[in-house]
Amino acid sequence: MRSLRSFGLAAACLCALAAPALAQDWPSKPVRIVVPFAAGGSSDQLARLLAAELSAALKQQFYIENRAGSSGAVGSAQVARSEPDGYTLVHAGSGPHLTGPVINPNIGYDTFKDFTHIVMTAADTFGFVANPALGARSLDDLVKIARARPVTSSSPGAGSLGHLILEQFKRKAGVDIQHVPAPNAGMADVLGNHISLTLTTLLTSGEQVRAGKLVALAVTSVKRNPAYPSVPTFIEQGYPDVRGDTWFWLAGPRNLPPAVVGKLNLEVRRVIKSPKIQEHFNKLALLSMDIDAAAVAKFVAEEYAFWAPLAKEVGLKVQ
Repeated sequence: MRSLRSFGLAAACLCALAAPALAQDWPSKPVRIVVPFAAGGSSDQLARLLAAELSAALKQQFYIENRAGSSGAVGSAQVARSEPDGYTLVHAGSGPHLTGPVINPNIGYDTFKDFTHIVMTAADTFGFVANPALGARSLDDLVKIARARPVTSSSPGAGSLGHLILEQFKRKAGVDIQHVPAPNAGMADVLGNHISLTLTTLLTSGEQVRAGKLVALAVTSVKRNPAYPSVPTFIEQGYPDVRGDTWFWLAGPRNLPPAVVGKLNLEVRRVIKSPKIQEHFNKLALLSMDIDAAAVAKFVAEEYAFWAPLAKEVGLKVQ
């Protein structure tokens, strides 16, 4: 019995010593960040920006793997099933991790039971943008056109935050707009006028708006975005319930070692606060949030509490 007690005490001491050692040694090999969307979108651009900075800071390669499918569910599920060693992460987002589990009963993971939420990366505002050929310059214009003839709108995927915002608008405006899920929010199809509109982040669509190739009808932020001061909000145009910034954060599988979580949280926050990244964020009108891992988990839960009832109210179901 005495030897068993001694063994237990020794094991406990080894575990206590291993935690700080793990934080010090990690990462000792390349770290994969799964982006659960196609290359080129907001999540992908942000993840690549941070991966380059983390690679330089931590002296190990942080590389991106795009695993698109089912509005972010395919890549997210892959990470949920991975080893909790800190070498497989997901660039989590509002669509696959907040609304997705509500509207898709077969999504394959639980946002709170199957992931360790580590650190916020950035938030981007959604814009409702149209091909100029549609002839709409405001939401009132769009409503009149949609009541007169068929109109299509894409989003990053069925059940994505863009899809949910579109369904909210349709219900509030009393119009029928056909939803078309598409990679990269259907940007190529909207630019080619195969789809009339898209509801996606300004990071994805902003360059085309500035170039005059797309027309921004509204933004989902509470106030006008400083980078697009001429674009009114949904609220200004009579839709006070249509709002939403899409947040992104790094997450790993459940039971990720606290030492790794703490180290990665601090390092990403340091990178984001650097003048280089802040200048980049300001240019793109991105938001950032400097909080520890416990606050990240709390924020994700609060956002879920906001979006989940809306997803149920709209009645979206993805089988």
